[in-house]
Amino acid sequence: MKRSKRDKELTDTITQLTLHAEPNTESLEAIHESDAFFARGNPGRFDNAADLIDAALKASEV
Repeated sequence: MKRSKRDKELTDTITQLTLHAEPNTESLEAIHESDAFFARGNPGRFDNAADLIDAALKASEV
């Protein structure tokens, strides 16, 4: 099957996200928590992406 025909078939299968005008309670809580975290000026748990990846590789699977 030609790629362009396959792409056209897949185009109609992509799920469209419905954006809401207002965030829900859980989203608002997460926004407030992240705003507070950044306002404190604390460094993140990992200094760089390599440390994050290393920790993820060492973590046991959930």
